[in-house]
Amino acid sequence: MRGVGLFIILLAVSLRSTAGGMEDPALASNGCEYSDGFEFVMGTDSYTPPTIPMPPKGTCMADPNFYTKIVRMTDKRLDGYSGPGIENEYSKVDPENSDGTLLILRGNDGSWYLYNASTYQMIEVLSDTVFGECGWEEPEPRWDPSDPKIFYYLCSTDPPNTIELRSYNIDTDTSTTIHDFKNEFPSAASLTTKTEGDASLDRRYWCFMVQDSEYNLLSVIVYDKTLDGIVGQKSSGFRDEVNWVGMSMSGNSCAIGWAAYVPPLTTTVVSRDFSQVIELPDGSAGHGDFALTADGRDVYVYQSVRTDHIAMADLNTGIETPLVEIPFPINLDIGLHISGNSSQTPGWVLVSTYGSKKPPQGSRHSWMDTQLFLVELKADPRIWRLAHTQSYTSFFYTGGKNYFAEAFAAINSKGTRVYFGSNWANWANWKHFFRRDYTETYQVRLPDDWVSTIPE
Repeated sequence: MRGVGLFIILLAVSLRSTAGGMEDPALASNGCEYSDGFEFVMGTDSYTPPTIPMPPKGTCMADPNFYTKIVRMTDKRLDGYSGPGIENEYSKVDPENSDGTLLILRGNDGSWYLYNASTYQMIEVLSDTVFGECGWEEPEPRWDPSDPKIFYYLCSTDPPNTIELRSYNIDTDTSTTIHDFKNEFPSAASLTTKTEGDASLDRRYWCFMVQDSEYNLLSVIVYDKTLDGIVGQKSSGFRDEVNWVGMSMSGNSCAIGWAAYVPPLTTTVVSRDFSQVIELPDGSAGHGDFALTADGRDVYVYQSVRTDHIAMADLNTGIETPLVEIPFPINLDIGLHISGNSSQTPGWVLVSTYGSKKPPQGSRHSWMDTQLFLVELKADPRIWRLAHTQSYTSFFYTGGKNYFAEAFAAINSKGTRVYFGSNWANWANWKHFFRRDYTETYQVRLPDDWVSTIPE
């Protein structure tokens, strides 16, 4: 039975410190398993967000409307992280390593942490141990696709003057320089995707912006890690300010996201050597991410700022397929983030939405507000409703916003876990509306067999 206020605590887990982040048996099996016959909630019916007290760290609960299992993973009082909040870096980035045992989380003050994904214990302050000498831009850590103990990161140092892509081995506590781009760009100071980009799935191809010490763009490049060289480059003729760059999952394309000051409001896709250019449809400048269709095609999924749909475009043809209409006629205050990370369950993307507790005057909350849901990548898609985020960027539509309360939900590559940030600011926790930049990290666990059991 669904109903507002129905709140099922499945298990309150006692938290015990774990030396070196080793798994605590009390937290390894914390009541988040699914029994047979999970009830999927599909479609676009409206459900009132339940008023639920903020759960303690380690507690597993069920979303009263959508039945998925949610765990609170962090708590500033227990973890002692430095900033006002903590969450996964961004929707486009999988925070989970290849075997699902470790997480990299970003503090809302720009600090970085390594967590045990089973016990939720903080293992290491990466800002101190790994990223301490790196400056200029974010380190943008990205996990290796097969080795669970290795991640890659960006590091610019001065002195000595280096602009490096590095790898870090957790077991040996050692960093290794993969390439120093100072060799190709002596006047450069930093390397970045502006946190919105990722490498190809195999981590062979990387697309970067190269900047000088004034953060002026010098070049957009594609780097081949296997050949250890730049295989594509563009240094002039940009039609607008570059906002972000990133590789497609296959590594065949680099996307250039524009600041959208100059029409058309598109995202530009180029081949690795920059010889071929495809302009995605006008409107593709909204929040988006790369994904794979069920038949393995590279697509870009985005909020179309022209058609007010969630849409996808084929990277080979640029042809757009509308997926879901965004109900702006009901509520203008709907922001969206897209996460296409689930390459091992292709054909789906995660959407997270955000906004204020009180809609703009003359509006009301829609079915889509402050939620997590999966969208199938085909015309007339199935929509699987996952959870309410319990997160609001502000109380009223006007006024200051908590940027980090946008949730930035990210799905893992296996398609079994969703990570998001929430200030859990509902009527039972009204004080959190006034905690600047506050969020904690939450995880939604999906049934392992959902791909084969989801209704047609």
